[in-house]
Amino acid sequence: MATVVLIRAGSTDYDDQHRLLGTLDMPVNQRGIEQIREVIRRLQDRGISLRAIYTSPEDPACSTARAISESQRSARVRELDELRNVNQGLWQGLPESDVRRRFPKLFRGGRDSSVSICPPEGETLSEACQRLSRVLTKAIRRHDVFAIVASEPLATVIRCTLQHRQPGLGACLCGEEQSELVQIIETTAFDPSPFVNGESPVILNSMTTDPGPREST
Repeated sequence: MATVVLIRAGSTDYDDQHRLLGTLDMPVNQRGIEQIREVIRRLQDRGISLRAIYTSPEDPACSTARAISESQRSARVRELDELRNVNQGLWQGLPESDVRRRFPKLFRGGRDSSVSICPPEGETLSEACQRLSRVLTKAIRRHDVFAIVASEPLATVIRCTLQHRQPGLGACLCGEEQSELVQIIETTAFDPSPFVNGESPVILNSMTTDPGPREST
């Protein structure tokens, strides 16, 4: 049994503006710095001693992990490409509201699975889950207690997989709402099979875009 400490990366300006971050490299803002301090306090209050901290090579995840490691002297930070945030392709940088407005049927109808939606030139949540599998399976076998620092929506992918469930449709953009800064999950394995449902990806491009009503001039 391993204790996985899932930590959401500190907020960026894009998070505050409700824009899709994806794989863009962006520093934490002032609110993110305060969140990192809160994470450190919570770990200390609970007496959690980490053996390793796994994260992405990109900000805000890697800077969050490095800051936390300064208070966890025994923890080694491992920056791995497999832990990059979900690639949201041409949607990256767009306001979440714009994406929902352009594809209203997709997010209101509920006919498509959250794990199979593929942004133009991006990847599905299912594909992101599969690339995590080898790294996190090995980490769970190696460490009794370790942390994963991830941005949304990758943090939601990890959380849902460890809890053997799929996220709601709206979570494919910016992750699940009301997610905690720190979550402690006991597990024996990282099993992507409940998360990966085998459905064909819903690939979105200029041919499938629903522009919605035109704005008045």
